[in-house]
Amino acid sequence: MQFVKTKLLLSGLAIGLISSPVLAGMTDEINQSSYQREFKFLDADGNGKLSPAELKKDEVFDNGGFSKADKNHDGNLSEDEYTNYKSAVQQKEAKRIAKDSAITTKVKSKYLIEKNFRSFKVSVETKDGIVILSGFVNDEATKMRAAQIAASVQGVKSVKNGLVVKP
Repeated sequence: MQFVKTKLLLSGLAIGLISSPVLAGMTDEINQSSYQREFKFLDADGNGKLSPAELKKDEVFDNGGFSKADKNHDGNLSEDEYTNYKSAVQQKEAKRIAKDSAITTKVKSKYLIEKNFRSFKVSVETKDGIVILSGFVNDEATKMRAAQIAASVQGVKSVKNGLVVKP
């Protein structure tokens, strides 16, 4: 039974990792036209350029995003500057999400392999390489072991162990 669980988990992980580049390519094509629509929507004065005031509606350009996107330093963004910057930011976020998802899957698969460990009672989430564990375990040793297993996965920066030992 344990072998079947492990094989299913590893198969799912492989399919997810293989399909990611294909989906990313399809997403680029879809985003091109959506970026153009967004640009036209934000271009309130219809001059073909976006001012900092027009970009206040797009949170991607908060915290210095406008100045990073304004490659020719003319105080406005062309459609290309807008599209290039927004695309780069979104691709970076998509990669982060994919990495976090892979970490979560690896941690869960290690839990399935671990003897005497009830992995279905433990929730695993990952954000920016930080693994967050929650749920219930039977004893303190299991709680500590869950954190050790999670920390052993490549790419994990830290583990926040919110597991609760059942009374």
